[in-house]
Amino acid sequence: MHLGIPALLDFYRQRRNEDSLVLATIIATEGSTYRKPGAMMLISADGVFEGMISGGCLEGDLLHHAGKVFRSGEATFVTYDMHAGEDLVWSLGLGCDGVIHLMLQRLDRSNDFGFLAQLDNSQKSRQSCLLALVTKAPPGLPCGAFAMLDSSDISVGEPVLLRSLSVAAQPWPEWRTNKVTLDHPDGQASLIQINIPARTRVLICGAGPDAVPVARALCQLDWDVMVTDHRPAFARVERFPKNCTVIQTRPGQLSAATDLGEMDAVVIMSHHLENDSVYLGQVAALDIPYIGVLGPAARRDRLRGMANCEELDIKGPVGLDIGAELPGAIALSIAAEIHAVLNRRDGKSLTLKLPDGR
Repeated sequence: MHLGIPALLDFYRQRRNEDSLVLATIIATEGSTYRKPGAMMLISADGVFEGMISGGCLEGDLLHHAGKVFRSGEATFVTYDMHAGEDLVWSLGLGCDGVIHLMLQRLDRSNDFGFLAQLDNSQKSRQSCLLALVTKAPPGLPCGAFAMLDSSDISVGEPVLLRSLSVAAQPWPEWRTNKVTLDHPDGQASLIQINIPARTRVLICGAGPDAVPVARALCQLDWDVMVTDHRPAFARVERFPKNCTVIQTRPGQLSAATDLGEMDAVVIMSHHLENDSVYLGQVAALDIPYIGVLGPAARRDRLRGMANCEELDIKGPVGLDIGAELPGAIALSIAAEIHAVLNRRDGKSLTLKLPDGR
């Protein structure tokens, strides 16, 4: 699940000299909704916000509720019913046929903005995190109480919640966002436990003209994007998005220039057969979820032979079949395929997935 954490943390860094921020978290949904449980939004006292809990139709109203939380300091709950209907007092009538339940809580600078400071550190070190938020509490544990544990065992928050997270984190890769009930000395507490993955990191091997729109499309997803090429005319920072890392190095020296084992996806597109085989040879033995190569299937198979990795699952031709020919459309198809693979989806039309075909 992509929670938009990089953008939220950028907002936090810009606002961490303020006294407090309000965090809005979707804690439950019913029916069809734009965002799912675990999605978050940060709001400042002057009404500026980052993050989306809908398609943009609810955020403005949520600012009104956030103002009350800034003043009281108490967590509060808001429900939006998006069914179409005439009663617009109780139903927003948006026709989305879903219900969103949110919790709003104040995070204060005096307490390191709750878990945000540690989350920022964990994301910088590429650690995934498990976050627990109390949504229904007994007297001794207030709503909005939290605990967070990252994949390097660094933790922050309520000890009783941390014990619950330590159990939930085994085995870590199989853990998902869900709702749980926790036994507390003062009674049962309801929690939402949120899986916050490490920021996705993608390597593009080859910095030719068609690599630029690929980098742009991937950066738009808030992913860490690295581009490598040995040619000085191509490996120039100014050609790529500002948050993209560009490395000028020979293909055979790439493993010495960066930690290839940290990559979630690799796209090989230097348009040079020998160089592409060298790139492929360096990543073939690593546990990288997605490896794609530009060009037809015959070229892919030839590269596998040159890199001695005939059995390796490689995407090639790279991308989804959307009829792409020009660089911008090809970039879109590549980004979509990587996104689908990393989220264990097949990339088929959502319309085809409806039971009645509508």
